[in-house]
Amino acid sequence: MNPFDGINPSFGPFTGLLESRLGVLLALAWAIAFVFCAWQLIVAVAKLSRAKSGGYGNDLDESRNHAFWAGGAVIILVALPAIFGVLVSV
Repeated sequence: MNPFDGINPSFGPFTGLLESRLGVLLALAWAIAFVFCAWQLIVAVAKLSRAKSGGYGNDLDESRNHAFWAGGAVIILVALPAIFGVLVSV
C-alpha cells in the first residue's frame, strides 16, 4: 500500500499565474531577485564579520548598512508569495 496514493501536487493559489508566459517570467524574476539578495546578505555578513574582527570602524558601519538592506530585501521577497496568496484567495 502506497501512502502517497491519491495525492496530487499543486501550486495552490499560484496555478493560474503560472499558466501564462508572463506569470512564468514573473516567477523567474522573483527567483533571480531572491538568489541575488540572499547572496548579497551572505557577502554583507562576511564583510561585517571581517570588519568586526579587524577593528575597522568605517567598514563596520558600511557593512552593517549593507546587511540591513540585504536582509530587508530578503524578508520582503519571502513575504511576497504569502501576500499574493492572501490577495488571490480574497
